[in-house]
Amino acid sequence: MLFLSHANPEDNECTRWLSLQLARQGYPVWCDLTRLLGGEDFWSDVEVAIRQGTAKFLYVLSRNSNEKHGPLQELSVARSVALQKGLRDFIIPLRIDDLPYQDINIQLNRLNAIDFSTSWAAGLKRLLEKLELDGVPKDPRFSPSSVAYWWSEGGNPGKSILHCAEVYRSNWFPIEQLPEIAYLHSVPTFAERSDFWDLPFPYWEMRGIVLSFAHAGDVNQYLRNGVRVGDSFEVNPFDFLNGLDTPFVIGEQESRRAMVGLLRKGWRSFVRSVGMYEHRLSNGIPAFYLPNGLVQGNRVGVSRAGQRPTRRALVGHRSHGRGVDGDPLKRYWHFAVDVPVGLEPWLVYKLVPHILFSTNGEKILDDGNVQRYRRSQGSDWWNAEWRDRTLGLMSWLAGGSSHVVVPLGPSASAKVNAAPVSFASPVTYAEPRKK
Repeated sequence: MLFLSHANPEDNECTRWLSLQLARQGYPVWCDLTRLLGGEDFWSDVEVAIRQGTAKFLYVLSRNSNEKHGPLQELSVARSVALQKGLRDFIIPLRIDDLPYQDINIQLNRLNAIDFSTSWAAGLKRLLEKLELDGVPKDPRFSPSSVAYWWSEGGNPGKSILHCAEVYRSNWFPIEQLPEIAYLHSVPTFAERSDFWDLPFPYWEMRGIVLSFAHAGDVNQYLRNGVRVGDSFEVNPFDFLNGLDTPFVIGEQESRRAMVGLLRKGWRSFVRSVGMYEHRLSNGIPAFYLPNGLVQGNRVGVSRAGQRPTRRALVGHRSHGRGVDGDPLKRYWHFAVDVPVGLEPWLVYKLVPHILFSTNGEKILDDGNVQRYRRSQGSDWWNAEWRDRTLGLMSWLAGGSSHVVVPLGPSASAKVNAAPVSFASPVTYAEPRKK
């Protein structure tokens, strides 16, 4: 068998993973963490197991096992077996952390260690190649199915599937209500696009047709240079999305693009009106963020059903040295969202989160260090941090109510649920302990 020696409990995570990977490949594995993995009898005497039942002795080498008495005792037995039987490469060290090579125990320092410290997968690949090269035999009792059976029977302590419901929140916020009427206005051929620049509400132009939630009278009072809309046609916005026939020749794809564009413009106008700033991402898509100080303490409240309310920062800063005047230099981070519109399976605003950076709390940096800043700031942001900031932003935009109201015309608006579309799973799992 392959005998896995390791520091218990310090190196259990990697050792358990390695045992299961080797067993999936068909290698018989002896490890105190995976007893009866292949249905085999478990050796009660470790020394007998090493002397009589071991094909390769795999030493999980770390700062812990390099000094711990138990693994070093097993290593001494393995060294004596290798010497007595003249076995070449009987002991294979597997280096899993940053233990300096000069500090490796004298019993191992002349052996070539396989490096697992940068990638367990890469280390496993090299180990499998070595076992194949040395002709280590496999055992049909060890297979993917035996690993799956061991796992299902409780072999994964503390991380089992739990048979209780769990709610998964998406980043889709339903547009539950649109104005009852949208308008299609024809535009004179001599009109210039600049004639429409002063419209204080969103519109979408397509080949001489303007889609808006404002009727002709509201549009005309803002047009320039004597331009007036021509024919107007009323349409139900949902019918329009589905390609309803109109006096104007507009295909379903163009109808959808127009409505999406109109809703995105509405969102943009709304968030700018409440003080959020806009920044174009590298792909040209606008993202919206709060400048420093827009909300008190740069923090917003977050409420989730069945949980205590909390608060999350949407703006923060880190110091990085001092300026010529001796004052601390600050680099601000800003939670930001770009907001595409989804049509299927529901009409939704999708809040896609980002982190942006500035030096003054307002103007966003766009230099070559942004990726490094992003990795540094977001390295400890897990699902809960992204989720709560998204929910907190929507709650702030809703003004504490259950819905965000996005103005789309002089007397027309969209009603957006401040709670996202959620899904229920009939099972969950016990999360691994945090590292």
